[in-house]
Amino acid sequence: MKLPAASVWLGLAAAAAGLFAFYAAQRYLTDSSAEVERAWQARYAPRDVLVAARDLDPGRPLAAPDLAKRAVPSAFVPGGAFEPARLREVIGKPLLLPLRAGDPIVDSQVAGRNETALAARLSDGARAVTVPVDEVSSQAGLVRPGDRVDLMLAEEIESSDERCIRVKPLLESLAVLATGRVQGDATQGAEALLRRGIDATSYSTITLDVTPEQAQQLALALRVGELIPLLRGDADTSPMQLVERIEGRPGCARRGDAPSGERSPAAARGRNIELLIGGEASAQRTRLWVPLTAATKSSRREP
Repeated sequence: MKLPAASVWLGLAAAAAGLFAFYAAQRYLTDSSAEVERAWQARYAPRDVLVAARDLDPGRPLAAPDLAKRAVPSAFVPGGAFEPARLREVIGKPLLLPLRAGDPIVDSQVAGRNETALAARLSDGARAVTVPVDEVSSQAGLVRPGDRVDLMLAEEIESSDERCIRVKPLLESLAVLATGRVQGDATQGAEALLRRGIDATSYSTITLDVTPEQAQQLALALRVGELIPLLRGDADTSPMQLVERIEGRPGCARRGDAPSGERSPAAARGRNIELLIGGEASAQRTRLWVPLTAATKSSRREP
């Protein structure tokens, strides 16, 4: 039986279309496979970086025997890692953080020019305490390491029918050791800090140089209220001439602190705290008293 010519041509066209589709699919898979392989090779291509040759403690200047060269897949190289060509930038610089053997050496772990580890900058008996700040209390990020600040404490005084705000002086003339991750290094410019991945104007903490007693006062103050730093002038060594202020309803003025060393009526009554346990709420009474009224003069450290 002879097939019509139209059917023959239709069959040939279908076969040609099938062959073309097969060839196109094969070409697509081959190209895709090659592209994936190139991307994989670029992602995991070995890259030489400087690593710690052994466990290293913070504060010690780096020497050539402390370092080694290691090939690390590019995908696992941290930002700011030093390559062997930058060896001179690392030699003699103190470490800011401890390193384990094999850890890559990165910018943020090595002190900048004339910069030392924070612990090495503390005098005997001094302590470094980090406190939270926001854009307003940090003077829009303009407080810098090396500045001096006074601290005020703002807290709520609550009773059954009144809610008052009390602001009182806490500590004065405290040296700022660091703002965020930036330590006191006046020689570092903005470009150098940005190369290390640090924005000197954006931070949420400041680190202060205090005595152990002042550190205790700060720890207690952070539990009961908010700290407000006041920036001092470079040459200002005068004592802080401020007294506490209480704002709120008329009765607030009569609910100020009791004499130094005594509990105020609000503190003596305690505060109610609502606890949620198993989906049920219950009111619990707690008492927290912080004798901070005489802190200003007794705890002042001279610059």
